[in-house]
Amino acid sequence: MNWHRFKYLYFALFFLFIFSGLLSFYLMTNNKPQEKPPIPTIQEPNEPENFIINENTEIILQERFEVCEKYGLKCQDYNSNIAEQVRNDLNGLSLAELERLYPEGTWQIEKHSENSILLIKRVAGLCPEHKKIYHLGLNATGDYVTVYYGPSVVKEEGGIFKISEIQVKDLPEKYQDKIKNGQIEFYNEEEIIATLDSFSEYL
Repeated sequence: MNWHRFKYLYFALFFLFIFSGLLSFYLMTNNKPQEKPPIPTIQEPNEPENFIINENTEIILQERFEVCEKYGLKCQDYNSNIAEQVRNDLNGLSLAELERLYPEGTWQIEKHSENSILLIKRVAGLCPEHKKIYHLGLNATGDYVTVYYGPSVVKEEGGIFKISEIQVKDLPEKYQDKIKNGQIEFYNEEEIIATLDSFSEYL
């Protein structure tokens, strides 16, 4: 008796349960998250790949010295001007074309500012200022007192100024140690001559 009274209610609840399950399954399998549209990138007009040299572009030619850079010596900027004809031939070139014209190794190219380029030439050795400094060391065989260009930190890499005829073994031990440890530096040639003359007294 009770079954007949509530059977329509039972059927309605059953179908509602089935419909809810199907609807949930459909939403889970077909409702993909909405993809965000890509954000357009705005390319700045002054990016390096779009940079073209023109008659208003300042090109700074600078020399940098490899031994000074290697040992962290502080050098002044050695800037110079490019010959007029060479400068005019650069108009219309991109940075990539300039890099092919001045290849990496000997040259380094930097965008210095909004409309200027630093064209760096890498030079072997010491800069002119540090080449005015000298220090004592030994020659390749370790026998003779030798004068080298540059402060003692660069050792033999500054190049030889003079190999003396003074054998280090003939000097007092205190001078031998100072020479071997690079503790004797000079700032002009007169100091070198005076020191070598004083060492000659021990021969």
